[in-house]
This record gives sequence, C-alpha cells and structure tokens, in this order.
Amino acid sequence: MSRVTTVVRELRPDDSLPSEATELGRLGLFLACLTVASAASYWVALRLRGVPIVGTLASPNVAGLAVPTLVYARYRGVSLSFGPPERSRLGDAAATALAPALAVIAASVLFAVGFDASLAALLGWTYHPEASVATAAVRTAEDAALTGLGFGILVAAVFDLASSRVGLSSARAVATTAALATFFHSVLRDAAFTLVAFPKPWRVSVVSLLLVATVCGCVAAGVTYRGVVERSIRPLSRPTLAPAFAFGLFAVAALGTVFADVPGGVEHALWALAFGVAALGFGRSKSAWVPAATMALFSLSIRLVGFVELALL
Repeated sequence: MSRVTTVVRELRPDDSLPSEATELGRLGLFLACLTVASAASYWVALRLRGVPIVGTLASPNVAGLAVPTLVYARYRGVSLSFGPPERSRLGDAAATALAPALAVIAASVLFAVGFDASLAALLGWTYHPEASVATAAVRTAEDAALTGLGFGILVAAVFDLASSRVGLSSARAVATTAALATFFHSVLRDAAFTLVAFPKPWRVSVVSLLLVATVCGCVAAGVTYRGVVERSIRPLSRPTLAPAFAFGLFAVAALGTVFADVPGGVEHALWALAFGVAALGFGRSKSAWVPAATMALFSLSIRLVGFVELALL
C-alpha cells in the first residue's frame, strides 16, 4: 500500500513552477524582448544608413543588444564588472580570447586539406578582388568590435543569471549560456532581421511563434532539469505544462534545423563554440571585457580568414 501511495504522490501535479523553470522562463522572455529591440534597432540602422554620426549608436549590436542587456542586468541586480582581469587570470583571459579565432583558422585548414574547399565559400563570404588584407581589416574592425561588445555583454549577463539565479554549476552555466546565445544569434536574430529586410505576413507569424517558443522552451527546460536533479517525474506531471513542452520542442527543432544546413551549420557551430569559450572566460575572470574581446576577435577572424582564403586562390 505504501508503494501505491508513493507512486500517487509522484504523479500528483504540483501547482507551482520550480525555481529553475521560473528563472529560465525569465531569461527566455528577456531574449524575446531583446529580439524585438534588435529588430527595431536594425530597422533604424537601415533607415539611417549613410549618416556617419549615428552609425555606431544605431548599430543593432549597441542600441539593440548591448544597451538593452545592460538595462536588464541592472534591473535584475546583476553587476557586471568592466575592470581588467586579475593578474593571475591574464593568461586564461588571453587564451580565451584567442581560442575561437584559432578554431576558425583550424576549420579553414581542415576544409582546405580534407575537403579541398574554403571556409569562405561555405560561409558565402565575398570581397572586392583588389582589396588588401589591411583594407578588409579596417572595414570590418568597427563592426567586429561592436559585435564583440554586444554579444560579450550578453554572454556575461546570461552566465551570471544562469549561475546565480538558476543555481547552475559553472560547467552547466557555460553550456546553458552557449545554447541560449546561439539560439538568439542563429534563430531569433536572423529571423527578425530577415523580417525587417523582407517584410512578409508569414514571416511575422514565424517570428511570433519563435518568440513564444523561446519562453515556453526555457520553462520546459527548467522543469526538466528539476525532474532530472530530483530523479522524479513529479515536476513533469502537470497537464498545464503540455503546451510549454510542445513549443519547447518546436524551439529545439528550429535550432536543429540551423545546424542541419551543412554550409551554414559550420558557421553556427563556430559561433556556438565562441559563445561557450566566452562564457568560460567570463566565469574564470569575472570581467565583461574578456567575453567582449573573445567575440570581437572571433568576428574579425572569421572574416579575415575568408578574405585570405580568397586572396590565395
């Protein structure tokens, strides 16, 4: 009889969401709002293109990413440090900043030697045939720096919230940060920018569905995590959570579709690696400049490596 009672208690739904689900749901809602802010900033940037005085301020990586993330971090009580890393962590910081760029070079060599193909061709990069490496570096340096600033701050804020509010260990916080940042960059942001550049009614529906799926997927992930930690099905037994899991599966499928595309999937995999390394660097240094430098060097390297490949052909 006691066993039957235990099983019934396990199957009895709980009326409250686990803390992990609540905090991850808030992160999902933040990413959804950040997508709207990035799209609005991108729209402004398109309308103001050619006006140098507002170029940096109108950048989606600043107005639509860095600033909203800082505002949200302040609202949640997250204090991001922009001081330099401690001297004992300078070596780790340098290794973190260089690792994704070295990964891009390694991928370029691998494709050239193993598949007789260039990374630039796979990613669709093209350059003016008479441009020099210095010219390409100068033209991409500003965008790479702004990209690094925006995504570096995002990585720092998400990692801090995942570790301090969700209660994840350092390794799990790194994995969570990489997954959420990759989903935002490769799914949400790309879909929103495409909607701004090519507005279609069906694209509005797709983006709206993705935003809902982001929040629901984060809630479902938090509930699942609590069930795994407790080794119990009780957190998963609420019938009202069925829509959250359904939309969560849609979000997972959307992310899987991004990686399933062989040419584009390579770039998204490199971005995921860069986000993970940046999160690891921030976890060790506690300086927001480390993930910012990591993402900036990665963004610059992925373009310059492609330029060098095309120049050598």
